[in-house]
Amino acid sequence: MELIKNFVVTLVTTLIFITAIELIGPDNSMKKYLKFVLGLILIAVILNPIINFFSKGETVLTEVIGKYSKEVTKDINDKKKTEDNNKIREESFKNNFNRNCESLLNKEFNNFNFVSAVECKVDFTDVNFKIIKLRIGVQKKGIKKVEKVELGKEHKEEKSEDNTQKEIKRFLSKELDLEEDKIEVHYR
Repeated sequence: MELIKNFVVTLVTTLIFITAIELIGPDNSMKKYLKFVLGLILIAVILNPIINFFSKGETVLTEVIGKYSKEVTKDINDKKKTEDNNKIREESFKNNFNRNCESLLNKEFNNFNFVSAVECKVDFTDVNFKIIKLRIGVQKKGIKKVEKVELGKEHKEEKSEDNTQKEIKRFLSKELDLEEDKIEVHYR
């Protein structure tokens, strides 16, 4: 682009110079020789970029392609940095959300310890987030009794929700304005 700009500036300057010489020049038999010389100068100015291209064209073309390649690489790196920054910001948001959720629960239910893990999508351009699932781990403070272990009997994995789990779900649903089916409460 720079080469074309320089060529146009040189050509326009030459044409202005040629016009000025023709206006100043005499109106006798020398005028045709003057026009011939000025025409040769104009042809030389027009042919100069073409000759330069053929003589040094490869290096100029390589430089132009190199500059373009650097620009494209820079754009790609900038996009990658933005994506990495968004991932870091999203993780930071999730960590802060989990800490705040645990703090809320500890204030309301002070005889339990909580661990929160949120699964959400965060859109920083619109400053918006959508909670997909909120998992809460609950553990009673103090010493926990060891359950009786019987060999040869299968262990029942899932118990139905007790009142504490339901209370925690209701509390979080109200505080976070979140549907109860997106909240999972389990004992640790």
